[in-house]
Amino acid sequence: MIPDRDNQNQDKSINFINKMAEDKSPDVTFGKKWTIRAIIICVFLLGIVYFFAEAEKNPKLMFVQNVIKKTGIRSKFMSLMGSKNILVLGVDSNGRHSDPFDGTRSDTILILNIDRTGKSVNAVSIPRDSKVYLAGGKGVDKINAAHALGGPELTIRTIEETFGIEINHYIAVNNAAVKDLVEALGGIPIDVEKRMYYRDRTAGLNINLQPGYQILDPEQAEGYLRFRHDYNGDIGRIKRQQKFVKAVVKKIATAETMMKLPQLYDVLSKNIRTDMNLFDLSKLFNVAKNVKFEEIKVATLPGRPSQHSYISYWILDTDKTQEIIDRLIYRIEPKYDGEDLTVSLYYAPALTDKIDDIVEEINEAGFSVKSSSKKRISQSEVIAHSSKAAFSKIKPLRKRISELKNSQYIVDPDENLYPCTDFTIILAE
Repeated sequence: MIPDRDNQNQDKSINFINKMAEDKSPDVTFGKKWTIRAIIICVFLLGIVYFFAEAEKNPKLMFVQNVIKKTGIRSKFMSLMGSKNILVLGVDSNGRHSDPFDGTRSDTILILNIDRTGKSVNAVSIPRDSKVYLAGGKGVDKINAAHALGGPELTIRTIEETFGIEINHYIAVNNAAVKDLVEALGGIPIDVEKRMYYRDRTAGLNINLQPGYQILDPEQAEGYLRFRHDYNGDIGRIKRQQKFVKAVVKKIATAETMMKLPQLYDVLSKNIRTDMNLFDLSKLFNVAKNVKFEEIKVATLPGRPSQHSYISYWILDTDKTQEIIDRLIYRIEPKYDGEDLTVSLYYAPALTDKIDDIVEEINEAGFSVKSSSKKRISQSEVIAHSSKAAFSKIKPLRKRISELKNSQYIVDPDENLYPCTDFTIILAE
C-alpha cells in the first residue's frame, strides 16, 4: 500500500511541532530562542512590506492606500532604503538690522529628493502662497507663514502633516546671501527667457534684463529671481528659481570654484542655517559633483490662484499634487500601456529647416506628434503631463535628437496650460 503523502507530510509537521515543544526546556540556549524570534520578526516585517507594496497596486485595498498617504508609512520605508529629503528655504530680512532667520516668512520652499546612490536628484517647489493647515494648531494660513511662526521646525512639521513627506534635513538661506554668492562665484550664466523690467523705489528694486544668454552679476541675479510681474506671477518666478539653483550648483561643481572655497565658506557660514553636520554637507557636495544635471526632474505643486478678501492664496490641486509627490519623492514610474504617447512640439526658429526630420525621428520612436509650432525658446525641456508619460521613453530620443541632449525634465500635470498631450517637447537651438 502506498502511504498517503498528505498524511506523511502532516505527520512530519506534527513531529516537527512536537520536537519544538520538547526543545522548550530550561537548558535551551538564549541564542536559539533569539534566532527563532528573529526569523519570525523578519518574516513578519517582510510580510508588512509586501502587503503595503501590494496595496499600492491593488485598487481593492484603497483603504490601505489612504492609510499609507495619511500616516507617512511609505515615507518611513523610503527613509530606511536610504533616500533623503532635504528642505531648502529662502528667507528675507524684515529690516536692515533684523535677523532674517527669526520671524520671517519663507520666500522659497523647495524639497530636494536624493536617491540612495547620490546620483539622482528630484526637486519639488511648493508655492509660498499655498493655503494649508499649519501644524501645532496654528490655523489656516499660507505655508510661508510657518517659518515666521515657528522657524524651520514648524515648516517641516507642516509639510510632513500636509503632504505625508518625511523631511530629513533643512537648509535655510538668507536671500541677501544670493548677491554675495554670485559675487564670490564671479557671476552666474543664465539664458534669460524674456524681457524683464520692473522698478520699485520703495523696495529698492530695479529689474532691467534683456533676453538671451548672459553672465548675471549680483544685482541682475537678484532681479532675475525676484521678478514676477507678468501673467505667470509667482509660478513663473518659482521656475526661474529652479533654473537658477541648477546653474549655481553646476558652477560650484567646477574646478575653478574649488579655488574659491574659503571665500564661499565665509559667505555661506554667515547666511545659512542648517541641521546638517559637516559630514552631511560633504555628502551633499559630492552629490552636486556627481549628479547628471540633465537627469534632474523638477516640478511645482499645481493648483489655482484664489482671492479671499484682500488675501491671495494658491489652492493646491490635491490629486495632481499627490501625482507629483508619487513621481518625484517616492519615484513611482508611470505605467506605460504600449500605446503611442502624444507630443506637442515647440521649436526655436533656427531649427525650421530640420524640423520635419525631427518630427519624423520622434514619430519613429513610438510617439505621435499632434502639433508643432515655432517659438522663441531659451532652453530645451521635456514636460510630462499625463499619468502614463514616463521619462524612460524619452531617453532613446536624447541619443537621436541632439537638441534634447541637455533638456530639462519637468513634471506638470496641469494639462490646461498646454494642448491635451502626454508630453510637451521644447527644442532650443
